[in-house]
Amino acid sequence: MRRHLSALVSLAACAAGTAPAFAADYYQAPPERAVVVTNALVPACENPRVLAQVEDQFEYGAPNTVHAALQVVEFSGLYEKAYQPRAGTKLIERRYCQGTALISSGEHRTLYYVIEYPMGYAGVGWRAEGCVLGLDPWKVYGANCESLRRF
Repeated sequence: MRRHLSALVSLAACAAGTAPAFAADYYQAPPERAVVVTNALVPACENPRVLAQVEDQFEYGAPNTVHAALQVVEFSGLYEKAYQPRAGTKLIERRYCQGTALISSGEHRTLYYVIEYPMGYAGVGWRAEGCVLGLDPWKVYGANCESLRRF
């Protein structure tokens, strides 16, 4: 009996030694799982209609602000920076995106854009707005496109 009891105590001591020990000032809570949104009302960053709106906005604004007939030739490296669902007091759903735009001048410039719902014509549907870094002299979106950067 004594032999079984000492074996059980030894086994318990070994099992306790394998559990991770956390120092009081070092413990970090496990990261939360990423939320996958499947019912978003705003389209994805790579959506061709979104990119067409961003391109149209730029090609309308460039001649009037930087006084140059610049065009977007190509988009690349597009990705989502943040997603803000409609919840509580936030009545507008937003998707913040970033990428690179090849401008007709031959420059590759960073592009920030946001897709918002319901911000379309008369509050129906979604709308996309973009800012090409270095080509917003009136700072419509803040210094260095800050209001569209989001994080």
